[in-house]
Amino acid sequence: MGKISEKQLLYLFFSSFVLLQIYFLLFSESAYGYGGADNIAHYQIAKYAFRYPELFLDLWGKPVYTTLLAPFALISYKVAKAFNLIVAVITLMLSAKIAKKLFPGSSLITIVLIAFAPVYFLLAISCLTEVLFSLVLVAAVYLFIKNRFILSAVILSFIPFVRSEGFVLFPVFALAFFLQRSYRSIPFLAVGAVFYSIIGYFVLGDILWIINKQPYSLGESIYGSGSLFHFVKNSNTIFGIPLLILIVAGLIYWGYDVIKNFSLRSQNTILFILIAGSWITFFAAHSYVWWKGTGGSLGLLRVIGGVLPLAAITGMKIFGVISERVKNRNITFGIFAVFALAQIVLLFTQNNLLLKADPTEQLVKKSADFIRVNEEGKKVFYFNPLLIHYLDINPYDITKCNWWVADKQQPSNTLEWGDLLVWDAHFGPNEGGVKLENLENDPYLKKIKSFYPVEKIVVLGGYDYSIQVFEKTKTKVNVEPASETIIKTLDFNQNNNDHIIEFGGTKVWKMDETQEYANAVVVHVNELLQKDILNFELSVVYYGLEEIKADEVLLVLSIENEGKHLRYEKIDFIASKEEWKKGKIESRVSATLPPTAIISVYIWNKDRKKFIFKNLQLSISSS
Repeated sequence: MGKISEKQLLYLFFSSFVLLQIYFLLFSESAYGYGGADNIAHYQIAKYAFRYPELFLDLWGKPVYTTLLAPFALISYKVAKAFNLIVAVITLMLSAKIAKKLFPGSSLITIVLIAFAPVYFLLAISCLTEVLFSLVLVAAVYLFIKNRFILSAVILSFIPFVRSEGFVLFPVFALAFFLQRSYRSIPFLAVGAVFYSIIGYFVLGDILWIINKQPYSLGESIYGSGSLFHFVKNSNTIFGIPLLILIVAGLIYWGYDVIKNFSLRSQNTILFILIAGSWITFFAAHSYVWWKGTGGSLGLLRVIGGVLPLAAITGMKIFGVISERVKNRNITFGIFAVFALAQIVLLFTQNNLLLKADPTEQLVKKSADFIRVNEEGKKVFYFNPLLIHYLDINPYDITKCNWWVADKQQPSNTLEWGDLLVWDAHFGPNEGGVKLENLENDPYLKKIKSFYPVEKIVVLGGYDYSIQVFEKTKTKVNVEPASETIIKTLDFNQNNNDHIIEFGGTKVWKMDETQEYANAVVVHVNELLQKDILNFELSVVYYGLEEIKADEVLLVLSIENEGKHLRYEKIDFIASKEEWKKGKIESRVSATLPPTAIISVYIWNKDRKKFIFKNLQLSISSS
């Protein structure tokens, strides 16, 4: 493939990629986008930084990212997200230059694999820091390859102010500078820290503010911990299978090549340390902190997006190897074009790239609409920053809103009379540290509205997602209106049913290997008085004729509409032989169900166990 043709293909790629991303940017209904509420938080910090200059030094927001994002954030949220697209394109351009320098002919393949890697594609239109991190890292590597060692060190020195964990890359680059005999470049890795320390001294009066105001604790994280191999197990989700295959192959071959022709001062070794060493170090560091449950790690896969371009360039070592052995460059290009095409196809077939907001975000918008219409002008205490985004309130104007509450045991002590507190099941108990029962037991808080999704959504900490709106009042009253209740039980007076028998003087239903399902208790939604919330309580008493273990017999609550599950909940029957037990499910669901929906309760005898049951009952109240 000639040089001109490669240029034309690069132009075609960048044009197509940008247009595709702009389509998602313009037509997505989701404010969250990829990365959830962190998008909103970064946007709000950048948007109001010119009004509150101390936000430029917010270490959670990341000073470099906030500074560059701020002019875009002043225009609109979508324009702020477009900033990442610009950064992604520049990163891809530099990645193409590095690939072309190291493995001639691989530039187009390299950037296609990066751009359509699942994590990187989704990060490209967000307000998250990983893409800018990737640009700083790739720029530092590019300058190193161009023998601009001091400038490379200066650029990299600012990477901890794009993402805090970027400091783990300093030893890798310091070693590369040392082996390159560019000893004087090493001190320049401190330029960013010195620069921001001096600014912090004059603005905050603390030369050590970078340490003293660090938002991430080295202690136990509220997010818990996970497997040391969490990121390894999810590598296909991060990189995409085609790119992952090349990364593994390239890493093995490049490592073998370094060992086979070992020389610490050889350019091949230095570049391996710099490129492969950087992303492996970063990958390992995140694996470690998630395993240990420290440093505020949530095990988010997106963080690897910051080093993904270098991982892809590592994979291109295989391109260089095949190019050397196959003299026809079109054959080599064709082989890797298959990988690139597979990367694109799999991105769209294996990932959910929906344009609609997810159910939790829709619920936040509903709660914001309710407050705007019914409680306008009241100060709002909140946990999810998306709420304030939808209300279009300045999050730093403490006369209008406040993030979190100081008193987590009796939250009303933080509020004034008439203030609102909006609790959600994700941010409230986790980041906010406030349990719902603390609000419900607070003598000065009354619940004025509840929002529940139709489907069951379990969030961090095992909480069923909901949003609760409270108001501080001098007289706490129960504002929940009286409920209309439907109670239905399974009929055990079916004389022609061989499964209904007498046991201990009571009619029971006998299940055995011949029956997978018992008759269901069914309620049609149009039978219900639908107010705001439907409260479900279903129960059954069962007796094991043999031992029953987990996932062998299930009590199921199902809400379906036109063959589609709107909600599905289940509990296990667990019983020893000849033991009576009680199974129970309690649940709350938004009453906005389609009138054609059907609610059913049934027993699923998955493993055809022998047992009897009685008193299968479903109670539904609308409130």
